[in-house]
Amino acid sequence: MKHLIITIIGKDRSGLVELLSDTVFQNNGNWLSSSLSKLAGQFAGILQVEVAPEDMPQLSAALAKIDELQIHIVEEAKKAAPVPVLHQLTVTGNDRPGIVKEVTTLLSQLNININILETETQSAPNWGYPIFIANFQLEIPANIDLDIIQDELEKLADDLTVDIEDYVPA
Repeated sequence: MKHLIITIIGKDRSGLVELLSDTVFQNNGNWLSSSLSKLAGQFAGILQVEVAPEDMPQLSAALAKIDELQIHIVEEAKKAAPVPVLHQLTVTGNDRPGIVKEVTTLLSQLNININILETETQSAPNWGYPIFIANFQLEIPANIDLDIIQDELEKLADDLTVDIEDYVPA
């Protein structure tokens, strides 16, 4: 079996997930996992599908016929890698331009891989300005002390709150 990683984006409307799932099913694919979201009126996501090699062309062609979605398909790279140790990082601070860039640049410099990043801004009525919240799932190399990561992140700005803990799946 082959594993495909499929990214999608298009104008949001009711029924898009059903259309995708039906297309995968009707073309002998098995929907393994996904992360789908509505952002600013757009439907965007990524999914992993398992399919027999002989069914890949048919599935790819069927997905390409969905005119309302931009779809990109790549075959999952297979490599024997050790199971990583995952950590959850939460960064909270006053929202400002460049905060995502600063945090992700620092993580990259420390050779930390970002598996998942979810961000949002929330109104802080008592403070008068928006609060930025970022939740990361990270692969942290074993030779890096978590306290060093926390210290380095907190140096980015006085108003950042940083919390790192072992990742526990829901």
